[in-house]
Amino acid sequence: MLRQTNTRSLHWADKTMSVLRADQLEACEKDLAGLPSRCLFEPDCSDVDAEKLYDISFFAEEDRKSARRVLHPVLHTVEELRNRVLHSFAQEAALLSVEEHDLLVRVMLFGGRTPLNDWNELIPARGLVRRLWCRVENVGSNAALILPSQLCATVLMLLAGDSHRDVRTIVEQVHERIDNTLYLLGAVQASGPARDMLALLKGTFAENRPDLVDRFLISGYDYVYNRSGSLLLIHPGLADPERMMDISYTEMDPEALSKASESINDLESPLYEQMLSVLQGATRPEITPEDAVEDLIILAKQEVPWKDMLEVLSSLLICQPTPEMRSALKDLCDRVPRWLDLSTSQVQ
Repeated sequence: MLRQTNTRSLHWADKTMSVLRADQLEACEKDLAGLPSRCLFEPDCSDVDAEKLYDISFFAEEDRKSARRVLHPVLHTVEELRNRVLHSFAQEAALLSVEEHDLLVRVMLFGGRTPLNDWNELIPARGLVRRLWCRVENVGSNAALILPSQLCATVLMLLAGDSHRDVRTIVEQVHERIDNTLYLLGAVQASGPARDMLALLKGTFAENRPDLVDRFLISGYDYVYNRSGSLLLIHPGLADPERMMDISYTEMDPEALSKASESINDLESPLYEQMLSVLQGATRPEITPEDAVEDLIILAKQEVPWKDMLEVLSSLLICQPTPEMRSALKDLCDRVPRWLDLSTSQVQ
C-alpha cells in the first residue's frame, strides 16, 4: 500500500513500526468506507456504477500510465469491465499477493462472505476490491468481504489446478526473497523483484504479465515512489523513506540472501530473547512485549540515537525502564545491523 504519511517532524515514539502500521490500516479503513457498495459481478450492478468502479480499480491507474485515456476518454460499461476482468482472471488469481490469496481462499470456502475480524485483513481486502472481484460491506467493527457466487465457482476450479499451484509456488518464493531483502536493507527498487518474478514465470500460463506482477507488488508491500518516479518497496517499519531514495541497491542472489538472512537471525535472536524477557509484564496493555521488542529492533536498524531509543522504550512501558531493560536495550542498539550500511554490521 502506498505510504503517504509524512513522519519527519514526529518523535520516534510516534513512528515505530506498530504506529506506522496502525496509520496504514486506518487510512485503508477510510478508503474502503468510500468505495462503491456494489461489486462488478453482482446482478444489480449497472452501467451507472461502471465509471465509479473503473475509477477505484487498478485499470484506471494503469491506463493513465499508458496514456490510453488521454486522447480518447470513454465511458465504461459493466459488460466491458467484466470482460476485461475475466480475460486475465486465472492469471491474476495466481499472481495475487500472499495475503490476498489467503483471504480469497477463505471467502471462497465460506461461500462468498467472510468477516474481516483482523484489522490486518483490510489491506488485502482493499486489493481484492480494486481488482473488481469483491466488495466490502459495513466497514468497521462488523466488516465483511463479499465475493459474488459466480466468481466463487471459478475460484474453486482454479485453485484445484496444478498450473495454479505451480505459479503460487513461484509467488511464495519471490515473496520470501522480498521479505528477506526488506529486512536486510529496509528498501529495494521494485524493478529487481519484478524482473526476478517475470523470469521465474517463463513457461507458465502466467508469463509475460508485468502489469499483474506490478499489482502483486503494490498490493503486497508498503511502497513509495522515488524522485525519478520509480517504485520503491519499503519495510513497514521504515519511518523515513526519504533517506533511502538515492541509495543504489545491489541485487543479491538467492543463496547469498539466504545466508545473510540466517546470519542476521543468528545475531538478533539472542538480543530479541534478552529484550523480551525483561519486558514481560511491563508493556502497556495495547502493545504486546513481542511487538515492543520488534519495534525497538527496527528502530535500531535506522540508527535512532540512544536518547530517542530510551524515550521510545519508556513510551512502551507502564513503569520506568529498569537497569536490566536499559542494559538489554544497549546491547540491542550496539549489535543490531543497520539498514543503511550493512558492511559495518556483524554479519559474517
